[in-house]
Parts: sequence; structure tokens; C-alpha cells
Amino acid sequence: MEVLVRPAGRVISVKPGDKFLPALRAEGLAISYSCEDGRCGLCRCKLLRGNVVESARPPRPLFGHRTRYVLACQSSPADDCAIEIPDADEPVTHLQRRLRTQVLGVEPLGHNVRLLRLANTENLQFSPGQFVELELGRSFSRVYSLAGLPGDDELRFHVRIHPQGSAGQMISERLQVGTPLRLRAPYGAAWLRRRHDGPLLVASSGTGLAPVLSILRGIAAARLANPVHVYVSFLLREDVYGLDELSAALERIPNLRSSQVIVAYGAIKRGLRRGLLTEALEADIPNFRDWQANLYGSPFAIDAAIHLLRRRGISEDDLHADPFHPFGS
Repeated sequence: MEVLVRPAGRVISVKPGDKFLPALRAEGLAISYSCEDGRCGLCRCKLLRGNVVESARPPRPLFGHRTRYVLACQSSPADDCAIEIPDADEPVTHLQRRLRTQVLGVEPLGHNVRLLRLANTENLQFSPGQFVELELGRSFSRVYSLAGLPGDDELRFHVRIHPQGSAGQMISERLQVGTPLRLRAPYGAAWLRRRHDGPLLVASSGTGLAPVLSILRGIAAARLANPVHVYVSFLLREDVYGLDELSAALERIPNLRSSQVIVAYGAIKRGLRRGLLTEALEADIPNFRDWQANLYGSPFAIDAAIHLLRRRGISEDDLHADPFHPFGS
């Protein structure tokens, strides 16, 4: 089968039954990948033309996204086709690993959020904005976004405690300092891209604050000169947490243009803003053409923000989101 690969404009031959990823790598074409088993989502490509055979569930589309994506590690051509490799000029190849770790602490961040601190003795490599799968027991795992950077002495996660959630309750009540755990990482395609010249929007809802802190530290470490706009939102005033750490991260951004902490309901204190995330974005930014966005957190807020950004001109290639869809109890 002949496969046209964009943006390189190359045509490569792929045998029926062979996967795109090894064929692309054999031809020296740059593509992001990590786990090679259909879990991380990094190697997703746009299917521009033709048909493919997929051996895993296709990647979850962003809200309202009509573009067909396929995972290069899990898809093979059924006929001549054309694909587009996202971020071909900035590929990420942190190979997925299964690591041993142990609990350093579980501490309150807010009335329903806990800071989970794990040892980073095996030096996990990842990109800001990515997440891990934490193994809490036999056939019992959950995914949590990283709040730090590679090279940190510890791995930090913000865990929301749901009243009926078994994972949150276990982490909050049963994990002790020294408890051994395993995790698989890294996962996630909403990582910080550095080769963009326009403004950057970094926004979150709820515990989406964790990857926002990672992204902000990544921007500061890379000394990115882009204008940066940060919007952190919460449903209720009592849900607000982490503002001191957020302020410290914002102080290190070279070209911070705006930062907003938004609360939808309940009494608010000075310095906070009333409303929904989408209401603030709609009021403040009339056009998102040439912007890049990284969005994290509650799927209701993030899906609504995605819809707004599309209506106001953002390119699909510059829209990166990780809605925290429910994993289970």
C-alpha cells in the first residue's frame, strides 16, 4: 500500500497488516510515540484519505471534533491512504515505563483535594502536561496528571476526593509514608509545545490545576517569550486551593499578560472573579486565531471552552486538551 505522509510530502510503502508507526520510523519520519500499545495516545495521526484497520479503540476525539484520528502504533492501511503527523517538527519520544515508587506523603490541599507525593527515584521522563497511570491494587488503577517537571526529586499529584470514590478514599485514608506503589507513564497528548510564536492560553477547571502548574514551570524553564494568559476556574469558593503555589509559578513567567482565578458559585474573596470559565474567556479574548491552548480538568468546563475557542478561530492543531473524564468509582 502507498501512504502519503504529510507534512513531509513523502510517499512510503506499507505492507498490509503492518502498522504505520514502525514503517514511519523506518523511513526516518519524525513522530511522537511512547507506549507502542495504544494507551498513551501520542502517535495519533489525522486520517486524510483512505481506510485503515485498527487493532485498538481509536483515540477519544475532542468535543465536536470531526477529524478522524488513528493511532499509528495500532493501525495499518486497508488501501492507499494519506495521513498527517501532528507536531512533526517537535516530536516527543519519552518511552513508556513501569516504575517502582513509594509514598512520601498525602497532605490536604483543600477540603476535597489531597496532594499525593511519590518518590522519583527512577527519574521519570515526561513532558509538562502529561499524566501517569497509578496502580493502586490488582486490576485497580487511576490516572493522575503530574504537577511538576522531570528531574524533580518527587512526583506530585492533585487527587480529588469524591464521597463515593474508592480510589480517592484509598489514597486519602490508607496510603502511608513508605507504601510501595507502581506506575506506568508517561501518557497524554496535551503536552507543552515550544515551537509556537503566538499567545499561549493555559486554563483549568478543578484539579486541572496540577497540569497547569507543570505547564507554567515548563514555560518558565524554557524561557518562552510568548504572551501567556492563565485562567484557573473552580465550581465553588470552598473548592479553591493551591493559590500560593500558582502565584509562585506565575511570578516566573517571562511574559505573563493576564491571570484569572474564577469561581462559579458561592461567596468569593477579593482577587477572585465571579463566573464560568467560558464567560471569562468570552469577555476577555475576542479572537483566538494564532493562539495555542492547553486546557485541563472537568470535562463539562473544558468541552465548553473547546467549543468557544473553535468558534473564535483557534486552529485544531493548536488546541490541546485533557478533559478529566470519569474513570470509575
